[in-house]
Amino acid sequence: MASSTSESAVEPIEQLLDLFLYAPIGLIAKGADALPELVERGRTQATNARVIGQFALGASNTKARKSIADAEQHLQAFLKIVLDSSRPQSSKSTAEHSVHAPAGEQEAPSTGLDSIDGIIGNYDGLIAAQVLPLLAGKSDDDLDRIESYERSQRSRKTVLNRIRQLRN
Repeated sequence: MASSTSESAVEPIEQLLDLFLYAPIGLIAKGADALPELVERGRTQATNARVIGQFALGASNTKARKSIADAEQHLQAFLKIVLDSSRPQSSKSTAEHSVHAPAGEQEAPSTGLDSIDGIIGNYDGLIAAQVLPLLAGKSDDDLDRIESYERSQRSRKTVLNRIRQLRN
């Protein structure tokens, strides 16, 4: 029984010696031989990590630039809609347009301002929501004239879409 007690007491001491004395000595002895291999492995790992990081950063930069460009286009479209919607409500711009409209007719009769005002009175002074109900019941020729005028002047999607719906 004394021998088993002494063996179990020696075993932890041996394990401590292995861990804190023999392993460091073996590492130092083997380290000189293994050092170049460990350095090369470390360099390879660092290079791989840098390449992966650059790829991830480049991919996210590309996505970010695309998202910013898309947001800018949406903002410009929104601002154009807001500007177009607010333009007819301004009495100053309506008065200026009335003053300049006859000269525009003489220079470019192809816009058909008289024919549009003949179809829908004060067309340029109306917002899209006011134009939409007035399109119902118009002939195909009238719709064609309104569509060509709308495309050349303000290109309001709601008006153009309603004209397309009425033709179908």
